[in-house]
Amino acid sequence: MFGKIKIIAFFLALLLMAACANMVTPTGGPKDTTPPRVVEAFPVNHNTMFDGKKIELTFDEYVTLENASQNVLFSPPLTIKPDIKLNNKTVVIKFKEALMPNTTYTINFGNAVKDLHEGNIFKDYYYSFSTGAVLDTMFLEGKVINANDKKAAENMLVTLYEASKDSLFDLPTRQVPDFITKTEKDGSFKFHGLPDKDFLVFALEDMNANMFYDMPNEKVAFLDTLVHSQSKDLILYTFTEQDTTQMLLEKKLVDEGVLRFAFRKPADSVIFETPNVLMDSLQIAKVWSEAHDTLWWYFNQKQMDTLRICISYDTIIKDNSLINLKYKEQQIRGRKKIKRIGVSYNIKNGLLMPKEDLILKFTEPITEIRFHDTSSLQADTLVQYNGLVFEQTDAAGMAYRLVTTVKDSVNYTLKITDSVFYGQCGHTNEALTIKFKRAKDTDWGNIQLRVIPPENTSVIVQLLSSKDKVLDSQVIDTVQQISFSRLVPEKYKLRAIIDRDKNGKWSSGNYHQRFLPESIVEYKDILEVKAGWDIDLEAPWKLN
Repeated sequence: MFGKIKIIAFFLALLLMAACANMVTPTGGPKDTTPPRVVEAFPVNHNTMFDGKKIELTFDEYVTLENASQNVLFSPPLTIKPDIKLNNKTVVIKFKEALMPNTTYTINFGNAVKDLHEGNIFKDYYYSFSTGAVLDTMFLEGKVINANDKKAAENMLVTLYEASKDSLFDLPTRQVPDFITKTEKDGSFKFHGLPDKDFLVFALEDMNANMFYDMPNEKVAFLDTLVHSQSKDLILYTFTEQDTTQMLLEKKLVDEGVLRFAFRKPADSVIFETPNVLMDSLQIAKVWSEAHDTLWWYFNQKQMDTLRICISYDTIIKDNSLINLKYKEQQIRGRKKIKRIGVSYNIKNGLLMPKEDLILKFTEPITEIRFHDTSSLQADTLVQYNGLVFEQTDAAGMAYRLVTTVKDSVNYTLKITDSVFYGQCGHTNEALTIKFKRAKDTDWGNIQLRVIPPENTSVIVQLLSSKDKVLDSQVIDTVQQISFSRLVPEKYKLRAIIDRDKNGKWSSGNYHQRFLPESIVEYKDILEVKAGWDIDLEAPWKLN
Protein backbone atom coordinates (compact mmCIF):
# COMPACT_ATOMS: atom_id res chain seq x y z
CA MET A 1 0.00 0.00 0.00
CA PHE A 2 2.77 2.38 0.91
CA GLY A 3 4.46 1.61 -2.43
CA LYS A 4 1.32 2.50 -4.39
CA ILE A 5 1.13 5.84 -2.57
CA LYS A 6 4.75 6.58 -3.54
CA ILE A 7 4.02 5.81 -7.22
CA ILE A 8 0.92 8.05 -7.24
CA ALA A 9 2.86 10.85 -5.58
CA PHE A 10 5.63 10.47 -8.20
CA PHE A 11 3.18 10.85 -11.12
CA LEU A 12 1.47 13.85 -9.46
CA ALA A 13 4.86 15.54 -9.17
CA LEU A 14 5.51 14.95 -12.87
CA LEU A 15 2.14 16.45 -13.82
CA LEU A 16 2.82 19.51 -11.63
CA MET A 17 6.23 20.04 -13.28
CA ALA A 18 4.68 19.82 -16.75
CA ALA A 19 2.03 22.38 -15.84
CA CYS A 20 4.69 24.77 -14.55
CA ALA A 21 6.76 24.33 -17.72
CA ASN A 22 3.79 25.37 -19.90
CA MET A 23 2.89 28.61 -18.05
CA VAL A 24 2.12 31.59 -20.39
CA THR A 25 2.46 35.32 -19.88
CA PRO A 26 -0.76 36.99 -18.70
CA THR A 27 -2.47 39.16 -21.33
CA GLY A 28 -2.56 42.17 -19.00
CA GLY A 29 -6.17 43.10 -19.62
CA PRO A 30 -7.58 45.90 -21.82
CA LYS A 31 -5.35 48.74 -23.03
CA ASP A 32 -5.22 51.79 -20.78
CA THR A 33 -6.79 54.79 -22.57
CA THR A 34 -7.26 57.05 -19.54
CA PRO A 35 -4.99 60.13 -19.41
CA PRO A 36 -3.15 61.09 -16.23
CA ARG A 37 -5.13 62.96 -13.56
CA VAL A 38 -3.97 65.58 -11.04
CA VAL A 39 -4.57 64.29 -7.52
CA GLU A 40 -2.85 67.12 -5.67
CA ALA A 41 -1.86 70.69 -6.63
CA PHE A 42 0.28 72.93 -4.46
CA PRO A 43 -0.80 75.67 -4.20
CA VAL A 44 -4.35 74.63 -5.09
CA ASN A 45 -5.67 75.47 -8.56
CA HIS A 46 -7.40 78.88 -8.88
CA ASN A 47 -5.59 80.30 -5.84
CA THR A 48 -5.17 84.03 -5.14
CA MET A 49 -2.48 86.17 -3.48
CA PHE A 50 0.20 83.90 -4.94
CA ASP A 51 3.67 85.05 -3.87
CA GLY A 52 5.65 81.84 -4.17
CA LYS A 53 8.36 80.68 -6.55
CA LYS A 54 7.14 77.15 -7.14
CA ILE A 55 4.10 75.14 -8.28
CA GLU A 56 3.77 71.35 -7.90
CA LEU A 57 1.26 69.07 -9.63
CA THR A 58 1.12 65.44 -8.53
CA PHE A 59 -0.51 62.84 -10.79
CA ASP A 60 -2.24 59.54 -10.13
CA GLU A 61 0.38 57.62 -12.15
CA TYR A 62 3.91 57.95 -13.47
CA VAL A 63 4.17 60.42 -16.36
CA THR A 64 6.68 61.68 -18.89
CA LEU A 65 7.52 65.31 -19.66
CA GLU A 66 8.26 66.08 -23.33
CA ASN A 67 9.76 69.34 -24.62
CA ALA A 68 8.23 71.32 -21.78
CA SER A 69 9.93 74.60 -22.72
CA GLN A 70 7.98 74.64 -26.01
CA ASN A 71 4.77 72.81 -25.12
CA VAL A 72 3.92 74.48 -21.80
CA LEU A 73 2.49 77.99 -22.31
CA PHE A 74 2.29 80.70 -19.66
CA SER A 75 -0.20 83.51 -20.20
CA PRO A 76 0.61 86.36 -19.82
CA PRO A 77 3.97 85.26 -21.30
CA LEU A 78 7.04 85.25 -19.08
CA THR A 79 10.29 87.02 -19.90
CA ILE A 80 12.44 84.18 -18.57
CA LYS A 81 11.36 80.59 -19.11
CA PRO A 82 10.85 78.78 -15.79
CA ASP A 83 12.38 75.44 -14.89
CA ILE A 84 9.91 72.59 -15.47
CA LYS A 85 11.06 69.22 -14.19
CA LEU A 86 9.63 65.84 -13.28
CA ASN A 87 10.09 64.27 -9.84
CA ASN A 88 8.52 60.80 -9.74
CA LYS A 89 4.80 61.53 -10.27
CA THR A 90 5.13 65.27 -9.69
CA VAL A 91 5.73 68.08 -12.19
CA VAL A 92 7.59 70.95 -10.53
CA ILE A 93 7.56 74.49 -11.98
CA LYS A 94 10.07 77.01 -10.58
CA PHE A 95 9.83 80.66 -11.63
CA LYS A 96 13.00 82.61 -12.37
CA GLU A 97 11.50 86.10 -12.31
CA ALA A 98 9.16 88.21 -10.22
CA LEU A 99 5.59 87.98 -11.43
CA MET A 100 3.45 91.04 -12.20
CA PRO A 101 1.27 92.25 -9.31
CA ASN A 102 -2.52 91.86 -9.35
CA THR A 103 -2.37 89.62 -12.42
CA THR A 104 -4.07 86.34 -13.24
CA TYR A 105 -1.76 83.75 -14.84
CA THR A 106 -2.80 80.54 -16.60
CA ILE A 107 -0.67 77.53 -17.48
CA ASN A 108 -1.56 75.40 -20.50
CA PHE A 109 0.36 72.11 -20.62
CA GLY A 110 -0.36 71.35 -24.27
CA ASN A 111 1.01 67.88 -25.14
CA ALA A 112 3.90 68.04 -22.68
CA VAL A 113 2.59 65.54 -20.08
CA LYS A 114 1.76 61.92 -20.97
CA ASP A 115 1.38 58.76 -18.97
CA LEU A 116 4.49 56.59 -18.87
CA HIS A 117 3.25 53.37 -20.47
CA GLU A 118 0.56 54.20 -23.05
CA GLY A 119 1.38 57.83 -23.89
CA ASN A 120 -2.12 59.14 -23.11
CA ILE A 121 -1.93 62.94 -23.22
CA PHE A 122 -2.80 65.07 -20.19
CA LYS A 123 -4.92 67.78 -21.82
CA ASP A 124 -7.85 70.14 -21.31
CA TYR A 125 -6.40 71.14 -17.93
CA TYR A 126 -5.55 74.74 -17.09
CA TYR A 127 -3.85 75.79 -13.88
CA SER A 128 -4.58 79.40 -12.94
CA PHE A 129 -3.60 81.65 -10.08
CA SER A 130 -3.59 85.33 -9.23
CA THR A 131 -0.88 87.46 -7.65
CA GLY A 132 -3.66 89.70 -6.29
CA ALA A 133 -6.91 89.29 -4.43
CA VAL A 134 -9.03 88.78 -7.57
CA LEU A 135 -8.84 85.82 -9.98
CA ASP A 136 -9.94 86.75 -13.52
CA THR A 137 -12.27 84.12 -14.96
CA MET A 138 -13.36 85.44 -18.36
CA PHE A 139 -12.58 83.45 -21.52
CA LEU A 140 -12.26 83.72 -25.29
CA GLU A 141 -12.52 80.87 -27.77
CA GLY A 142 -12.70 80.23 -31.47
CA LYS A 143 -11.03 78.61 -34.44
CA VAL A 144 -8.23 79.44 -36.90
CA ILE A 145 -8.74 78.28 -40.50
CA ASN A 146 -6.66 78.67 -43.66
CA ALA A 147 -8.36 81.25 -45.87
CA ASN A 148 -7.55 79.57 -49.20
CA ASP A 149 -8.53 75.95 -48.48
CA LYS A 150 -10.63 76.14 -45.27
CA LYS A 151 -8.43 73.55 -43.52
CA ALA A 152 -7.74 73.79 -39.79
CA ALA A 153 -4.58 75.75 -38.89
CA GLU A 154 -2.81 73.65 -36.26
CA ASN A 155 -0.17 74.93 -33.83
CA MET A 156 -0.79 78.61 -34.58
CA LEU A 157 0.09 81.07 -31.81
CA VAL A 158 -3.04 83.07 -30.93
CA THR A 159 -2.38 86.36 -29.15
CA LEU A 160 -4.38 89.09 -27.41
CA TYR A 161 -3.54 92.77 -26.94
CA GLU A 162 -5.52 94.96 -24.55
CA ALA A 163 -7.51 97.53 -26.52
CA SER A 164 -6.58 100.39 -24.16
CA LYS A 165 -2.95 100.40 -25.35
CA ASP A 166 -1.51 103.05 -27.66
CA SER A 167 -0.74 102.20 -31.32
CA LEU A 168 -2.73 99.02 -30.79
CA PHE A 169 -2.69 97.68 -34.37
CA ASP A 170 1.09 98.04 -34.60
CA LEU A 171 1.76 95.99 -31.48
CA PRO A 172 1.71 92.49 -33.10
CA THR A 173 4.68 93.56 -35.28
CA ARG A 174 6.94 94.70 -32.45
CA GLN A 175 5.76 93.68 -29.00
CA VAL A 176 5.14 90.52 -26.99
CA PRO A 177 1.37 90.04 -26.50
CA ASP A 178 -0.56 90.36 -23.26
CA PHE A 179 -2.02 86.83 -23.49
CA ILE A 180 -1.15 83.79 -25.59
CA THR A 181 -2.41 80.32 -26.43
CA LYS A 182 -2.03 77.80 -29.29
CA THR A 183 -4.44 76.12 -31.67
CA GLU A 184 -5.23 72.43 -31.42
CA LYS A 185 -5.21 69.96 -34.31
CA ASP A 186 -8.70 71.07 -35.36
CA GLY A 187 -7.66 74.74 -35.28
CA SER A 188 -9.56 75.51 -32.08
CA PHE A 189 -8.19 77.73 -29.31
CA LYS A 190 -9.31 78.91 -25.90
CA PHE A 191 -8.12 81.55 -23.44
CA HIS A 192 -8.77 81.22 -19.70
CA GLY A 193 -8.33 83.70 -16.86
CA LEU A 194 -8.95 86.88 -18.86
CA PRO A 195 -9.96 90.25 -17.40
CA ASP A 196 -13.24 91.92 -18.35
CA LYS A 197 -11.80 93.96 -21.27
CA ASP A 198 -11.72 94.44 -25.04
CA PHE A 199 -8.90 92.86 -27.07
CA LEU A 200 -7.26 92.83 -30.47
CA VAL A 201 -7.07 89.17 -31.60
CA PHE A 202 -4.10 88.13 -33.75
CA ALA A 203 -2.80 84.69 -34.81
CA LEU A 204 0.70 83.90 -36.00
CA GLU A 205 2.79 81.07 -37.40
CA ASP A 206 5.68 82.05 -35.12
CA MET A 207 8.60 80.81 -37.22
CA ASN A 208 11.34 82.47 -35.13
CA ALA A 209 9.65 81.93 -31.74
CA ASN A 210 9.66 85.59 -30.62
CA MET A 211 5.86 85.93 -30.33
CA PHE A 212 5.44 88.84 -32.76
CA TYR A 213 5.05 89.30 -36.51
CA ASP A 214 8.41 90.25 -38.01
CA MET A 215 9.00 87.82 -40.88
CA PRO A 216 7.40 88.35 -44.33
CA ASN A 217 6.65 84.65 -44.90
CA GLU A 218 4.95 84.04 -41.57
CA LYS A 219 1.31 83.00 -41.86
CA VAL A 220 -1.01 85.33 -39.92
CA ALA A 221 -4.69 85.93 -39.16
CA PHE A 222 -6.57 88.73 -37.42
CA LEU A 223 -9.99 90.14 -36.67
CA ASP A 224 -10.64 93.65 -37.96
CA THR A 225 -12.85 94.51 -34.97
CA LEU A 226 -12.09 94.43 -31.26
CA VAL A 227 -13.49 91.54 -29.24
CA HIS A 228 -14.71 91.53 -25.65
CA SER A 229 -13.73 88.74 -23.29
CA GLN A 230 -16.40 86.10 -22.75
CA SER A 231 -16.75 85.75 -26.53
CA LYS A 232 -16.82 82.44 -28.39
CA ASP A 233 -17.19 80.98 -31.89
CA LEU A 234 -14.65 83.45 -33.28
CA ILE A 235 -13.26 82.55 -36.72
CA LEU A 236 -9.86 83.78 -37.93
CA TYR A 237 -8.66 83.13 -41.50
CA THR A 238 -4.94 82.72 -42.10
CA PHE A 239 -2.98 84.11 -45.03
CA THR A 240 0.54 84.99 -46.07
CA GLU A 241 1.04 88.56 -47.21
CA GLN A 242 1.89 88.82 -50.88
CA ASP A 243 5.07 90.73 -51.59
CA THR A 244 4.50 92.81 -54.73
CA THR A 245 8.22 93.31 -55.43
CA GLN A 246 9.36 91.47 -58.56
CA MET A 247 11.76 88.63 -57.82
CA LEU A 248 13.42 85.75 -59.63
CA LEU A 249 12.23 82.73 -57.63
CA GLU A 250 13.82 79.94 -59.67
CA LYS A 251 16.21 79.26 -62.54
CA LYS A 252 16.60 75.53 -63.00
CA LEU A 253 17.17 72.72 -65.49
CA VAL A 254 14.00 70.73 -64.77
CA ASP A 255 14.32 68.08 -67.51
CA GLU A 256 16.37 67.15 -70.54
CA GLY A 257 16.45 70.28 -72.69
CA VAL A 258 14.09 72.26 -70.43
CA LEU A 259 15.06 75.35 -68.42
CA ARG A 260 12.47 76.96 -66.16
CA PHE A 261 12.50 80.54 -64.86
CA ALA A 262 9.89 81.46 -62.24
CA PHE A 263 9.08 84.99 -61.04
CA ARG A 264 6.91 86.46 -58.32
CA LYS A 265 4.91 88.59 -60.78
CA PRO A 266 4.27 88.64 -64.55
CA ALA A 267 7.69 89.03 -66.11
CA ASP A 268 7.11 90.30 -69.67
CA SER A 269 9.58 93.15 -69.08
CA VAL A 270 12.39 90.95 -67.75
CA ILE A 271 15.45 90.89 -70.04
CA PHE A 272 17.31 87.63 -70.83
CA GLU A 273 20.78 87.76 -72.40
CA THR A 274 23.31 85.05 -73.30
CA PRO A 275 26.72 86.77 -73.74
CA ASN A 276 29.11 85.32 -76.32
CA VAL A 277 26.75 82.50 -77.29
CA LEU A 278 24.99 82.08 -80.61
CA MET A 279 21.38 81.43 -79.53
CA ASP A 280 20.46 79.75 -82.83
CA SER A 281 22.72 76.79 -82.05
CA LEU A 282 20.46 75.79 -79.16
CA GLN A 283 17.24 76.18 -81.20
CA ILE A 284 15.52 77.66 -78.15
CA ALA A 285 11.70 77.74 -78.06
CA LYS A 286 10.30 80.04 -75.36
CA VAL A 287 6.91 79.32 -73.76
CA TRP A 288 5.24 81.50 -71.12
CA SER A 289 2.71 80.32 -68.54
CA GLU A 290 -0.81 81.72 -68.78
CA ALA A 291 -0.07 84.19 -65.95
CA HIS A 292 3.27 85.15 -67.59
CA ASP A 293 5.12 84.56 -64.32
CA THR A 294 6.92 81.40 -65.50
CA LEU A 295 9.01 80.94 -68.64
CA TRP A 296 10.21 77.64 -70.13
CA TRP A 297 13.10 77.38 -72.54
CA TYR A 298 13.01 74.21 -74.65
CA PHE A 299 16.28 73.54 -76.46
CA ASN A 300 18.44 70.90 -78.13
CA GLN A 301 20.50 69.73 -75.17
CA LYS A 302 23.17 68.09 -77.33
CA GLN A 303 24.70 71.39 -78.49
CA MET A 304 26.61 72.50 -75.35
CA ASP A 305 27.23 71.62 -71.71
CA THR A 306 26.81 75.02 -70.03
CA LEU A 307 25.16 78.32 -70.80
CA ARG A 308 25.70 81.74 -69.21
CA ILE A 309 22.44 83.65 -68.78
CA CYS A 310 22.08 87.23 -67.58
CA ILE A 311 18.62 88.11 -66.23
CA SER A 312 17.76 91.72 -65.41
CA TYR A 313 14.73 93.80 -64.49
CA ASP A 314 15.10 97.51 -63.71
CA THR A 315 17.43 97.71 -60.67
CA ILE A 316 15.62 94.92 -58.80
CA ILE A 317 16.91 91.80 -60.61
CA LYS A 318 20.55 91.46 -61.65
CA ASP A 319 21.36 87.77 -62.03
CA ASN A 320 24.38 86.42 -63.91
CA SER A 321 24.65 82.62 -63.81
CA LEU A 322 26.45 79.79 -65.58
CA ILE A 323 23.88 76.98 -65.85
CA ASN A 324 24.73 73.32 -66.38
CA LEU A 325 22.68 72.01 -69.33
CA LYS A 326 23.43 68.31 -68.74
CA TYR A 327 20.42 66.79 -67.03
CA LYS A 328 21.15 63.85 -64.72
CA GLU A 329 20.16 60.82 -66.75
CA GLN A 330 17.91 58.23 -65.15
CA GLN A 331 19.05 54.63 -65.23
CA ILE A 332 16.97 51.45 -65.44
CA ARG A 333 19.03 48.46 -64.31
CA GLY A 334 22.21 50.06 -65.50
CA ARG A 335 20.76 51.27 -68.83
CA LYS A 336 19.83 54.80 -69.78
CA LYS A 337 16.08 55.48 -69.59
CA ILE A 338 14.75 56.64 -72.95
CA LYS A 339 13.02 60.00 -72.55
CA ARG A 340 9.68 60.34 -74.35
CA ILE A 341 7.35 63.25 -75.10
CA GLY A 342 4.29 63.30 -72.84
CA VAL A 343 0.92 63.47 -74.62
CA SER A 344 -2.49 64.42 -73.20
CA TYR A 345 -5.83 64.97 -74.94
CA ASN A 346 -9.33 66.37 -74.39
CA ILE A 347 -11.16 63.04 -74.14
CA LYS A 348 -12.86 62.24 -70.84
CA ASN A 349 -14.72 59.03 -70.14
CA GLY A 350 -14.27 58.23 -73.82
CA LEU A 351 -16.26 61.29 -74.93
CA LEU A 352 -15.37 64.17 -77.25
CA MET A 353 -17.72 67.07 -76.57
CA PRO A 354 -19.86 68.52 -79.42
CA LYS A 355 -18.24 71.30 -81.44
CA GLU A 356 -14.85 70.35 -80.05
CA ASP A 357 -11.93 69.03 -82.08
CA LEU A 358 -9.65 66.32 -80.78
CA ILE A 359 -6.62 68.20 -79.38
CA LEU A 360 -3.26 66.60 -78.55
CA LYS A 361 -1.08 68.52 -76.06
CA PHE A 362 2.63 67.78 -75.73
CA THR A 363 5.22 68.36 -73.02
CA GLU A 364 7.61 70.08 -75.43
CA PRO A 365 7.15 72.01 -78.71
CA ILE A 366 6.74 69.81 -81.79
CA THR A 367 9.07 70.64 -84.67
CA GLU A 368 8.21 67.84 -87.11
CA ILE A 369 5.50 65.24 -87.82
CA ARG A 370 6.37 62.03 -89.69
CA PHE A 371 3.27 59.88 -90.12
CA HIS A 372 3.68 56.19 -91.03
CA ASP A 373 1.24 54.05 -92.98
CA THR A 374 0.25 52.23 -89.80
CA SER A 375 -1.13 55.36 -88.13
CA SER A 376 -4.90 55.51 -88.62
CA LEU A 377 -8.29 56.69 -87.50
CA GLN A 378 -10.57 53.66 -87.40
CA ALA A 379 -14.37 53.93 -87.26
CA ASP A 380 -16.62 51.18 -85.90
CA THR A 381 -17.49 50.32 -89.54
CA LEU A 382 -13.84 49.24 -89.88
CA VAL A 383 -13.15 51.97 -92.44
CA GLN A 384 -9.54 53.20 -92.23
CA TYR A 385 -8.58 56.85 -92.68
CA ASN A 386 -4.88 56.84 -93.44
CA GLY A 387 -2.82 59.96 -94.07
CA LEU A 388 -3.98 61.71 -90.89
CA VAL A 389 -3.70 65.48 -90.75
CA PHE A 390 -2.96 67.49 -87.59
CA GLU A 391 -2.86 71.28 -87.44
CA GLN A 392 -0.91 73.40 -84.94
CA THR A 393 -3.20 75.44 -82.66
CA ASP A 394 -0.78 77.50 -80.56
CA ALA A 395 2.23 79.70 -81.22
CA ALA A 396 4.69 77.42 -79.41
CA GLY A 397 3.70 74.21 -81.19
CA MET A 398 2.67 72.35 -78.05
CA ALA A 399 -0.93 71.66 -79.16
CA TYR A 400 -2.28 70.09 -82.38
CA ARG A 401 -5.85 69.37 -83.50
CA LEU A 402 -7.07 66.49 -85.61
CA VAL A 403 -8.32 68.01 -88.88
CA THR A 404 -10.04 64.81 -90.07
CA THR A 405 -13.80 65.11 -89.51
CA VAL A 406 -15.44 62.85 -86.94
CA LYS A 407 -19.18 62.08 -86.96
CA ASP A 408 -21.78 61.65 -84.26
CA SER A 409 -22.69 58.21 -82.88
CA VAL A 410 -19.53 56.57 -84.25
CA ASN A 411 -16.92 54.81 -82.15
CA TYR A 412 -13.41 55.81 -83.19
CA THR A 413 -9.97 54.41 -82.47
CA LEU A 414 -7.04 56.71 -83.21
CA LYS A 415 -3.75 54.86 -83.51
CA ILE A 416 -0.48 56.79 -83.71
CA THR A 417 2.68 54.75 -83.99
CA ASP A 418 5.95 55.25 -82.22
CA SER A 419 8.10 58.27 -83.27
CA VAL A 420 5.58 60.31 -85.25
CA PHE A 421 5.91 63.60 -83.33
CA TYR A 422 9.44 65.02 -82.93
CA GLY A 423 10.07 67.58 -80.21
CA GLN A 424 12.29 70.61 -79.75
CA CYS A 425 14.45 68.75 -77.22
CA GLY A 426 15.08 65.79 -79.53
CA HIS A 427 12.47 63.42 -78.07
CA THR A 428 9.65 61.50 -79.76
CA ASN A 429 6.31 60.03 -78.73
CA GLU A 430 5.49 56.48 -77.69
CA ALA A 431 2.80 54.54 -79.57
CA LEU A 432 -0.61 55.96 -78.72
CA THR A 433 -4.16 54.56 -78.94
CA ILE A 434 -7.20 56.76 -78.18
CA LYS A 435 -10.74 55.39 -78.20
CA PHE A 436 -13.57 57.92 -78.28
CA LYS A 437 -16.91 58.99 -79.69
CA ARG A 438 -18.58 62.37 -80.04
CA ALA A 439 -20.93 62.88 -77.13
CA LYS A 440 -24.72 63.08 -77.54
CA ASP A 441 -27.22 65.01 -75.40
CA THR A 442 -27.81 61.87 -73.36
CA ASP A 443 -24.08 61.47 -72.54
CA TRP A 444 -23.68 64.52 -70.31
CA GLY A 445 -25.50 66.72 -67.82
CA ASN A 446 -25.70 70.41 -66.88
CA ILE A 447 -25.68 72.42 -63.64
CA GLN A 448 -27.81 75.56 -63.43
CA LEU A 449 -28.22 77.92 -60.49
CA ARG A 450 -29.10 81.50 -59.61
CA VAL A 451 -26.35 83.39 -57.76
CA ILE A 452 -26.91 86.51 -55.65
CA PRO A 453 -23.58 88.31 -55.03
CA PRO A 454 -23.02 90.91 -52.29
CA GLU A 455 -24.01 94.40 -53.34
CA ASN A 456 -21.41 96.24 -55.49
CA THR A 457 -19.03 93.28 -55.39
CA SER A 458 -17.78 90.90 -58.06
CA VAL A 459 -17.94 87.16 -57.49
CA ILE A 460 -15.94 84.40 -59.18
CA VAL A 461 -18.10 81.27 -59.29
CA GLN A 462 -15.96 78.18 -59.83
CA LEU A 463 -16.82 74.61 -60.82
CA LEU A 464 -14.48 72.09 -59.19
CA SER A 465 -13.89 68.39 -59.58
CA SER A 466 -14.31 66.08 -56.60
CA LYS A 467 -10.54 66.48 -56.07
CA ASP A 468 -10.80 70.31 -55.97
CA LYS A 469 -9.37 70.97 -59.42
CA VAL A 470 -10.88 74.12 -60.97
CA LEU A 471 -12.66 73.09 -64.19
CA ASP A 472 -14.49 76.28 -65.11
CA SER A 473 -15.23 79.72 -63.70
CA GLN A 474 -17.58 82.64 -64.35
CA VAL A 475 -17.38 86.21 -63.06
CA ILE A 476 -20.57 88.08 -62.16
CA ASP A 477 -21.38 91.34 -60.36
CA THR A 478 -25.19 91.22 -60.45
CA VAL A 479 -27.86 88.64 -59.69
CA GLN A 480 -27.47 86.14 -62.49
CA GLN A 481 -28.42 82.68 -63.71
CA ILE A 482 -25.26 80.59 -64.21
CA SER A 483 -24.93 77.41 -66.23
CA PHE A 484 -22.07 74.91 -66.39
CA SER A 485 -22.82 72.85 -69.46
CA ARG A 486 -21.80 69.54 -71.07
CA LEU A 487 -20.41 67.95 -67.93
CA VAL A 488 -19.41 64.31 -67.98
CA PRO A 489 -21.15 62.20 -65.32
CA GLU A 490 -19.30 62.52 -62.01
CA LYS A 491 -19.36 64.51 -58.76
CA TYR A 492 -18.68 68.27 -58.73
CA LYS A 493 -18.29 71.09 -56.22
CA LEU A 494 -19.13 74.79 -56.42
CA ARG A 495 -17.06 77.55 -54.88
CA ALA A 496 -17.35 81.33 -54.93
CA ILE A 497 -14.61 83.90 -54.37
CA ILE A 498 -15.86 87.29 -53.12
CA ASP A 499 -13.63 89.36 -55.40
CA ARG A 500 -13.53 92.68 -53.52
CA ASP A 501 -10.67 94.17 -55.55
CA LYS A 502 -12.22 92.91 -58.83
CA ASN A 503 -8.95 91.56 -60.20
CA GLY A 504 -10.46 88.25 -61.31
CA LYS A 505 -8.60 86.07 -58.80
CA TRP A 506 -8.37 85.33 -55.09
CA SER A 507 -6.35 87.98 -53.21
CA SER A 508 -4.57 87.40 -49.93
CA GLY A 509 -4.81 89.73 -46.95
CA ASN A 510 -2.39 92.36 -45.67
CA TYR A 511 -2.11 93.12 -41.98
CA HIS A 512 0.00 96.24 -42.48
CA GLN A 513 -2.75 97.74 -44.69
CA ARG A 514 -5.51 96.28 -42.49
CA PHE A 515 -7.44 94.24 -45.05
CA LEU A 516 -8.50 90.64 -44.70
CA PRO A 517 -8.09 87.91 -47.34
CA GLU A 518 -10.97 87.62 -49.77
CA SER A 519 -13.66 85.25 -48.61
CA ILE A 520 -14.10 81.84 -50.24
CA VAL A 521 -17.59 80.34 -49.93
CA GLU A 522 -18.23 76.68 -50.68
CA TYR A 523 -21.63 75.47 -51.81
CA LYS A 524 -23.23 73.31 -49.14
CA ASP A 525 -23.71 70.17 -51.28
CA ILE A 526 -21.64 68.01 -53.60
CA LEU A 527 -23.47 67.77 -56.93
CA GLU A 528 -23.57 64.46 -58.79
CA VAL A 529 -24.15 64.91 -62.51
CA LYS A 530 -25.82 62.02 -64.35
CA ALA A 531 -25.95 61.42 -68.09
CA GLY A 532 -28.96 63.03 -69.75
CA TRP A 533 -30.04 64.95 -66.63
CA ASP A 534 -29.83 68.61 -65.59
CA ILE A 535 -29.28 69.78 -62.03
CA ASP A 536 -31.41 72.91 -61.67
CA LEU A 537 -30.92 74.33 -58.18
CA GLU A 538 -34.18 76.04 -57.29
CA ALA A 539 -33.01 77.91 -54.18
CA PRO A 540 -30.74 80.85 -55.10
CA TRP A 541 -27.19 80.86 -53.75
CA LYS A 542 -26.95 83.98 -51.58
CA LEU A 543 -23.35 85.09 -51.06
CA ASN A 544 -23.29 87.49 -48.10
